[in-house]
Amino acid sequence: MDKSRIPDWKSKYSIKLDRTAHPLPEVKSDKATIIVVCPPLIARETGYGSEVKLHANGKVIAVNEMGTYSIAYVDPGKYLLISQAENANGFEIDLEAGKTYYFIQEMVIGVFGRILAMLSRNSPEVVMYLADGAYLSDWKRLN
Repeated sequence: MDKSRIPDWKSKYSIKLDRTAHPLPEVKSDKATIIVVCPPLIARETGYGSEVKLHANGKVIAVNEMGTYSIAYVDPGKYLLISQAENANGFEIDLEAGKTYYFIQEMVIGVFGRILAMLSRNSPEVVMYLADGAYLSDWKRLN
């Protein structure tokens, strides 16, 4: 994917694992709910590795590390969702108010050890199962 389509490509974030709260997504009648989980490659890598951003029409709406999940609420409409690690991967989707959408940011190790992220839409059962074993990502923008 063309990096010029991602205004926040170089933005940096701090991420803390919230080891106490484990909120579930709420359904909001006027918003589309997004839950995105980033499962670890192996259990001991939870909370480590590169940050993986989820952009919605150029704005970062979630930031994960391996073993974390995030919840975002966005206005309904057509979006270009992009998952970004050392690469960018995504697709267009029409999000409706009052509905919940479930995604996985799958981490893979590419050529020369590059950390790559692949975004996929999945069933509620699979994403919530993975989120149940993950920590909430408490992220904040640094720059």
